[in-house]
Amino acid sequence: MNKIFKIVYYISKNNISIFRTLFFNFHYLPLAIAIKFPIIIYKSVRFKKTKGQIIINADQIKPGMLHIGKEIYGFQWKNDYTIWEQLGGTVVIEDEVFLGKGTFISVGENAVLRLEKTVHIGGDDRIICMDSITIKANTMVAWDVHIIDTDFRSTINTVFGTKNSEKKKIVIGRNNWLCFGCTILKGSVTPDFCIVGAKTLINRDFSNEGENILISAGDNSKIVTRYTRGDFSDQTLNNISKSGLITENIELPKKKNVALHDQ
Repeated sequence: MNKIFKIVYYISKNNISIFRTLFFNFHYLPLAIAIKFPIIIYKSVRFKKTKGQIIINADQIKPGMLHIGKEIYGFQWKNDYTIWEQLGGTVVIEDEVFLGKGTFISVGENAVLRLEKTVHIGGDDRIICMDSITIKANTMVAWDVHIIDTDFRSTINTVFGTKNSEKKKIVIGRNNWLCFGCTILKGSVTPDFCIVGAKTLINRDFSNEGENILISAGDNSKIVTRYTRGDFSDQTLNNISKSGLITENIELPKKKNVALHDQ
């Protein structure tokens, strides 16, 4: 009885939606996986489309591997809704993934969105995936960050008549820190241990620049500092995940997909 009371209290205190959690798990996942409730949905979440599939890429399934709509920042308003719009495609998650309150997630019909272990999306962010977006392990995303892999329409060179692709994949490296207000556009690739400064826009491949870099300077993005990385030694994300924050350079083992369900 005491255990049941604690569960009820936890659900009430954290504004978890029982109905939406039940719907989301049993809609996307096989029964044997869904009954373990690996996905927790909060009351701020609204579903626009729930097509496609979700894959949980982990050796062990447990409750709360993905949290959608959790309030992380104190300045978020009561009516800041978290929008889930999966038009199709595939969402691949690992463990300790948080999508904060007010975030808009849109996944296209043939797109693939990958969120590796310990990815924390702070809140009031926009992730629009129409091709491929990968956010690698132990990455922290602040608020008002936009990650968009499409221009929504192609452009034409009026001299040569060539057409530019409207979509191009995005890869965010391990142990990255995307500061508030930054914009990550199609074709962006960041190395491991990279900081993208506040209000910075990037749209190219920085993977050959090496690790421990700070990309900043607003719209004219460039490397302004080397030999720099985010300091998470004070466990700043403990309020989000009781398991703490992994601060080492993560090399994830290859894992088999244990949950696959196509709508």
